[in-house]
Amino acid sequence: MTVGIVLGAGGPLGWAYHLGVIEGVRDAIGREPADADRIVGTSAGAAIAATLLTGVPMDEVVQMISSPPSEQERDQMRSASEALRQNPLKALRPVAPSLTRCIRHVGLATALVGLVPAGLFPTMMLRKFAATQEWPSQLWVPSVRLDDGHTVVFGRDQTPETLGDALEATSAVPGVFQPKAINGSTYVDGAVASSTHADILVPESHDVVLIAAPMTRPGKGLIRSRARRLLNQEATALRSDGSRTLILIPDQSVLEAAEGFPRRRPGAAIEIIERARLQTVEAFKRH
Repeated sequence: MTVGIVLGAGGPLGWAYHLGVIEGVRDAIGREPADADRIVGTSAGAAIAATLLTGVPMDEVVQMISSPPSEQERDQMRSASEALRQNPLKALRPVAPSLTRCIRHVGLATALVGLVPAGLFPTMMLRKFAATQEWPSQLWVPSVRLDDGHTVVFGRDQTPETLGDALEATSAVPGVFQPKAINGSTYVDGAVASSTHADILVPESHDVVLIAAPMTRPGKGLIRSRARRLLNQEATALRSDGSRTLILIPDQSVLEAAEGFPRRRPGAAIEIIERARLQTVEAFKRH
């Protein structure tokens, strides 16, 4: 039996939620998630997939997602803020205006990202999620190339020099983080195209696909609505191909535990992880 795991975008909540899902998979089926045949990680999901596949201990990951920025990271943010004060017009400059000409090929939402200013903050801090910079063979990390709006799947289409490069690229949220340059092209958050990218597993025809999709949790707004619509399309494609597909979305107990996380309640990570673990175990019992 072949297994694919998809860890979607979702910010800090996504980090904690994915850790709980991983724990839940271990408890539910007695199989190590790192042994899955394929793992797709987008944005927050890529960060946690990297910790899983490169052997970062769980307690260290919990510490990483619960702690405020380090002094080095604060220095990087201060330097970025100072550069902005010296050239405030730069903050308003569209990151890739030519992308709007690609609307027929990449869709309206992705094309409009080209009109968003480049983010202020560096993505270097995201490299800490990898214990090694060697590329895990079963990992795929989608990111959106600003040159043409196409989705590039690192690990499948090309492999960056380091794992950290891909983690930076797939997490470079437009308007917040600076785009990541890799091999002459610049990349932004993979969630620009889809929060999950589960359909890239269709050609591999896995027997079972588990999708953890924190960005599709209940709530209003165009971003979540689009994420839910794309997830439904991707799941339909997988099921039509014969894959048994289990979708996990943070339930009410997880969302209650996540209230105020991470800024006001950094210690809530432990509770989020535990509730996500329980949700995952229950989901496997019903599936």
